[in-house]
Amino acid sequence: MKRHEVVSTATVVFAAAALACTGSPGATRAAGSESASSSPYASPSGDVVDKARAGAEKAGEKIKEGAEKTGEAIKGAAEEVKEKAEPAAKDAKREAKPVAKDVGEKIKEGARETGRAVDATKQHLDVKAALLADKTVDASHIDIDTDKDAKILYLRGTVPTAAQKKAAERIARDKADGFTVRNELTVMAVPKK
Repeated sequence: MKRHEVVSTATVVFAAAALACTGSPGATRAAGSESASSSPYASPSGDVVDKARAGAEKAGEKIKEGAEKTGEAIKGAAEEVKEKAEPAAKDAKREAKPVAKDVGEKIKEGARETGRAVDATKQHLDVKAALLADKTVDASHIDIDTDKDAKILYLRGTVPTAAQKKAAERIARDKADGFTVRNELTVMAVPKK
């Protein structure tokens, strides 16, 4: 039975129960015209009460039957939803796994890239600070470049003597942990100001 038929049946049953409990419209008027002490539901033979009771029982049975059919329809609909939802959930899970794996790999690669950049920046700053702190090397014309992927640190620029070129390379090798040092410094006398 379809839902609208169940609702229509239930409406008719409720109306029948209401009429059965109160009696027919004509019976109520007739009872109302009798004396004030008589009940609109009772007759000398008890027929109205018996009919009302029988109508209420019949209405109750119809309501119970309608409720059972409604329950069965709801149960069937719930099972149908479950049957359709389970494969959809499995498909979504199956499709999400490769995407999640790909995202995870990209996050890892981003973290590695960030780590390499931080490491290169640290090496650059450590070597530059060490060169500036060393009084035997004029580091004012030394540039430091790093290749974070190849882990190479380049010393570029000019120094006034070959001894300072060697000292700058030694300092860079001591401070650039894990990096290869390429000394591309040029020895050139710096004009005095």
